Amino acid sequence: AAQFFLIWLFNKVPWFVNYASSGTITAPPRTVFGVMVTGPTATPQARYVTALALVAVGAMVAKNLVRGRVGRSWMAIRDRDIAAEIIGVRPLRTKLLAFGISSFYCGVAGAELVFLYLGSAETLAFDISLSFLILFMVIIGGLGSILGSFLGAAFIVLVPILLTNAPHLVGLALPVALQKQMELMVFGGLIIFFLIVEPNGLARLWQLAKEKLRLWPFPH
Repeated sequence: AAQFFLIWLFNKVPWFVNYASSGTITAPPRTVFGVMVTGPTATPQARYVTALALVAVGAMVAKNLVRGRVGRSWMAIRDRDIAAEIIGVRPLRTKLLAFGISSFYCGVAGAELVFLYLGSAETLAFDISLSFLILFMVIIGGLGSILGSFLGAAFIVLVPILLTNAPHLVGLALPVALQKQMELMVFGGLIIFFLIVEPNGLARLWQLAKEKLRLWPFPH
């Protein structure tokens, strides 16, 4: 419900689009240490380095949060909220903190997408399908895992490229509509697989693979 309400709100309140008549959010030119990182004159290299730096800092902060007292409180509430409350964890404060920090990360990611990658965007570009893709990233990558977020994002980006180019490599010419349906089928099947077989997703599979490689070729 919030998805449709926010799109309606952004379309009805012109302040969110800087009072642009077209309803398009355009990235203003901004510089960092004298280098243009946003706007039409910013180079792709500058945008990439800026986005990479923001992602690296965000990942480090998230890793430290998970390892600290705040992260342990989150995991306690996630696993058994009643037991966590008994040992002194405040559920309301912990859940609000998790919601606030996750919303902050989502906001930074959206700003990077618009200002550093697209350059401009309309509110309709952030539709329900994009929300589902982000949900698929988390589920396939691994719930509660920072590494899983990266693995899930890479998977969501690379699988459509593979499904688009694979038929041409074997001499098949598939319609574009069929390829899109195949993507949905693959994503849906993988989500069901990971939820049933391995809820921790690709991050857990990567961890198991590393453990086996450490023992290979002498598993005993």
